[in-house]
Amino acid sequence: MAELDLPEHPVNATLVDTGPHCMLTLERAMTHSAADLWATLTERDAVGRWAPFSPDRDLDSKGAVSLRQSDDLEANANLGKVLTAAVQRMLAIEWAGDRIEVELAPTADETIVQLNHIFTDESLAPSLAAGWHICLQALDAVAGGARIPLVVGDAAHAAGWDALYDEYARLLGFED
Repeated sequence: MAELDLPEHPVNATLVDTGPHCMLTLERAMTHSAADLWATLTERDAVGRWAPFSPDRDLDSKGAVSLRQSDDLEANANLGKVLTAAVQRMLAIEWAGDRIEVELAPTADETIVQLNHIFTDESLAPSLAAGWHICLQALDAVAGGARIPLVVGDAAHAAGWDALYDEYARLLGFED
């Protein structure tokens, strides 16, 4: 991961079965202001540098949005929806049938970033956790002004996705 200069983050997540859905939660403390993180979360060009999707517009207002998977720009985009855009507090989107929420909670010297991914296929939890772990590292780097390459697909594997998958599989109770 050092070759991509991604900040180190702990391997930590929770998975809750909420009935027909599961909710995966990752929480990270980042040294950036809520304003800087909000801009990185919502500005179209910034989103495409840390997220697994590239939007066709800024994500700072409710409504429809086209979200194209970042590692396959030739693929058809999924129609998504910004459900909540509470400035410097919460962004919630619907993407490919899932709901993704990012909450920002500023403290005196950092901002707590909580990502919730609500989805139906529980077996995807280790994969989603590993992917979001890397995305949150990239969010942290981009919010700090780092110019990093897109970290999806092969680049995610090079950044340690496979080891993260194994760690999250153990943590979340999906060991082989």
